[in-house]
Amino acid sequence: MYDLIVVGLGASGLFALANADKKLNVLGIEKNKIAGRKLNITGGGRCNITKVGDIKDFVNSYTDPSFVRPIIHAFNNEKLIEYFESRGLNTMVDGERVIPKSENAKDVTQFFLKEIEKRGHKLHFEEEIIDIKADDESIKVISKASEYECKKLIFACGGATYVETGSDGKLMKKIFDISPLEPALSPMYIEESSFDSLKGVTTNVKLNYGKMSFKGNILFTGSYLSGPVIMDISNYIQLGEKFTLDFIPKKTIDELKLEIKEKAKTDAKKLLKTVLLEISDMPESLLKLIINEVNLENVKLADLKSKDLNLLIEKLKKYTLTLKEKFPLEKAIVSKGGVKVEDIDNKTMALKKDNRIMVVGEAIELVGNCGGYNLQFAFSSAHRAIFGK
Repeated sequence: MYDLIVVGLGASGLFALANADKKLNVLGIEKNKIAGRKLNITGGGRCNITKVGDIKDFVNSYTDPSFVRPIIHAFNNEKLIEYFESRGLNTMVDGERVIPKSENAKDVTQFFLKEIEKRGHKLHFEEEIIDIKADDESIKVISKASEYECKKLIFACGGATYVETGSDGKLMKKIFDISPLEPALSPMYIEESSFDSLKGVTTNVKLNYGKMSFKGNILFTGSYLSGPVIMDISNYIQLGEKFTLDFIPKKTIDELKLEIKEKAKTDAKKLLKTVLLEISDMPESLLKLIINEVNLENVKLADLKSKDLNLLIEKLKKYTLTLKEKFPLEKAIVSKGGVKVEDIDNKTMALKKDNRIMVVGEAIELVGNCGGYNLQFAFSSAHRAIFGK
């Protein structure tokens, strides 16, 4: 009988195995040929391990802040970085993101595999688990090839995205009572056809949805919207709901009006479009599209009417869009839904009804924003499962 079996060798499973006591009889099982299939492609292949900044600010970037708070405070971003650095994996900061210095996600996977080897834990590959059953004496882990018994189990099979990496959610659905699996961190299709002509255009915006707001980059692809702010809002917004884009977030409505009126005093013959390009960071193609919508493409400052200026600024600061559809689950970056937080003790990551079974990482129903939050939670939850509170 094994002391511990870890099912799934993704980010959280690898971390758990790399930190499990070497005195224990431990087995890790993965249905793919290799470990870290999804980890190897995160961050565009660079692996956004975590994010710099005060960990207190992290919690509101998850869909369930109260559940996450003690988990990531116990093993925060600074401790995670120190964990890697002290064991030979050098990191670097790119903006606010922390990535391996090699800029190669596969190096993170190899780091964990070496740590696991040092501890002498066994790994089985190309072995799919089809059921997990628990009785008073042990936990039985049943694969297509064999059957194992263990005293404790860590479920680290991820959610249901990037099916080709092994995360399909089938085992989780079979053995747990889960909340519905939905796409998260997903590009979005919108009802309006406003931006269909824009392809490959990016700009910084402020996205507002109800009481929530996100600042960052948006990407217009011609058929759908993508970029960090779109990915983040996809964790919360529902089909048919509206959101607004502020294309000039550095200036208030009053500041914009005043600046344009002041320009009119000295450059009355200038086109409105030219002035807006000078005082904003908007791409010309995007600005031209919005100006055309209000029929002001060839209007000079001298001829600009107040009502037309107000209408244009309303478009620039509060452009309203409606969510039509998200990417399908299998194409989203992560999934929302999974084992319910109400069923998990966040002091140990164990099921409240059976403390021998722990659930970590993306298998839990919550999700974080873009930028390293989900990997931080994967590592922090695995740390919690191994070391407790």
